[in-house]
Amino acid sequence: MPAVSIESILEKRIHLLDDIYELHFKLVNPAELSFRAGQFVNIRVEDGNPKILFRSYSIMSPPAEKTVIKTCIKLIPTGRATPWLTTIAEGTPVKMMGPLGMFKFNETSEKNTIFIATGTGITPLICMIEDQLEKGNTRPIHLLWGFRYEQDIFYTELLESIAEKYPNFTYAITLSRPEESWPGEKGRVTEWIEHNLFQPENTQVYICGVGNMVLDTAALCEKMGMPKEDVHFERYD
Repeated sequence: MPAVSIESILEKRIHLLDDIYELHFKLVNPAELSFRAGQFVNIRVEDGNPKILFRSYSIMSPPAEKTVIKTCIKLIPTGRATPWLTTIAEGTPVKMMGPLGMFKFNETSEKNTIFIATGTGITPLICMIEDQLEKGNTRPIHLLWGFRYEQDIFYTELLESIAEKYPNFTYAITLSRPEESWPGEKGRVTEWIEHNLFQPENTQVYICGVGNMVLDTAALCEKMGMPKEDVHFERYD
């Protein structure tokens, strides 16, 4: 699936949290796009600045939804891309290139799967999870999602609906700075792995997030016995 120039319009923008937005882009030309779960698009920022800028955003919608591209972004006030994407009117034309990227699910593997994310790193993982479940993957699939504070959490209703529909899918949310009343997992995602990664030789992992978390988690999985070829990651800079 080679990358192509894409013309779209911003069809919908959903304000999830103070700085988290879900964006829906309706495809215009081409009207449909084929891609692999985990890939991304490069969106052209047209904010009036003469310097051309493209920014990469993972696709959240599953490949079966060929006429729309959905993504989830975090507003970075000091940047150019997210302030533009979070203020343009619905119906605004948006140009992009895609699909791009090699962060893809290994469909030949018969191993159990753990997905690990922090923040908006959940975006390509939701795409992979829904795609695999819709395709009939019945192996155990677990999602571990890390945040600092409870007020940072979003998409719990989405995850609950997936878990209710597919019994082989489970998820846990862990907080690195929880209140005493927090009933869920506590600590960084690496702490969870140290205490809960059983049968690493029979597990593949997909990791996405910002900064050192990705590399630290990948290294820990290998240290605990997971084969290197079963450790996949996408790092957001």
